[in-house]
Amino acid sequence: MQTWRLIISNPRGLHAETCARIVRIAKRCRCNLSVVAKGRRVSARNIVAVMLLTASMGVSVRIEASGPDEEVAIREIATLFHDGFGERR
Repeated sequence: MQTWRLIISNPRGLHAETCARIVRIAKRCRCNLSVVAKGRRVSARNIVAVMLLTASMGVSVRIEASGPDEEVAIREIATLFHDGFGERR
């Protein structure tokens, strides 16, 4: 199992498009992926659940992956966070 702690750095936090990008990666992968924020754990494959985390800029998020391609999946999601989902100015 891989676990990475990331900080949301984009100004609008986890909104519909950012959540959709996470879900697209999760659905491509064969591992189990979870997003944990504010004490709540949700499946990264469920866009509504990820959106309901209502995580804003500066919130710490933990990504958990377990399965055959966990390393690839978690790195792809971490890259989104590190790049500010392409929204940083």
